[in-house]
Amino acid sequence: MKKRIGIIVATVMSAAIVLSACGGANSASSDNYAVTSSKNAAPEEAGGVYDVAMATEESADYNGEGSGQADFTPDPTRKLITTVNISAESENLDDTISKVTGKVSELGGYVESSNIYNGSKYNSGREVRNADFTIRIPAEKLDSFIDTIENASNITSKSSNVEDVTLSYVDIESKKNALLAEEKSLLGILESAEKIEDILAVQEKLADVRYQIESAESQLRTYDNKVNYSTVYLGLNEVIQYTPSGEKGAFERMGEGFIKSLKSVGNGFKELLIWLVIHIPQLVILGIIAFIVVFIIKRNNKKIAAKREEMIKKSVNNTSKEETEGKDGK
Repeated sequence: MKKRIGIIVATVMSAAIVLSACGGANSASSDNYAVTSSKNAAPEEAGGVYDVAMATEESADYNGEGSGQADFTPDPTRKLITTVNISAESENLDDTISKVTGKVSELGGYVESSNIYNGSKYNSGREVRNADFTIRIPAEKLDSFIDTIENASNITSKSSNVEDVTLSYVDIESKKNALLAEEKSLLGILESAEKIEDILAVQEKLADVRYQIESAESQLRTYDNKVNYSTVYLGLNEVIQYTPSGEKGAFERMGEGFIKSLKSVGNGFKELLIWLVIHIPQLVILGIIAFIVVFIIKRNNKKIAAKREEMIKKSVNNTSKEETEGKDGK
């Protein structure tokens, strides 16, 4: 009896030791997962675990001499999508486009779409021209590309937006890994299945799982492309003179306004001369028609005037003749 009790106690103690070891391993694994997840999650989503992890990283970044300066570096594990909108002016649109597209090729980017408009409207004597581009630039070279735009044109407005898709990316990646594990399990079941209906059911489920894996991989590739290549929406307008920045004094504004008015008058005469030269054939035809009309009108007026004079003379002669006959009768 005592021997049996001793065996039972020994068995219970061994089981307790094994469970304790497993529990400690699971706890350590869970803690490691929590810290890893906190690094990949946004601060507002991760909660207290994230704060603890960040506090640990911050304290680790201080140097050993206790200088009190922290070396903060961007977290390469984060998935950030950067979009930039730029509106700019150019005094030479063709030259600016050449510089911009050349820099795109140099940095390893590409033009996703472009639209160049050579308008027919006139503004201060010049034809309005503009261009719109959607450009993809490697994220790490975005600043260099923006510097090129600033040097080649006059930026009138610029805005940027950074979207953190880390959580979505991690969720899709976790879903993909789970699907891969399920695929492996289904392949094992398929190998051991003997009945036709079981094989067909497993194959149907396997096809669905593989479809979901492909969908997840496609979403991840899309995210990777948007993260690795920043998007720049660039609008260029050709102008005669760059838009001035800052407030100018009264005399400076009057001087610039006077010069601008002189240029406007000069452009007006130039455009009038261009118009006259362009429409010479029409003007010649109109001149001939006008000359013929005037000639006909003048000739008719002369005929009418001659007839009127003739009628006046006849009237005068008749009056004189009546007066003479009247005197003779008396």
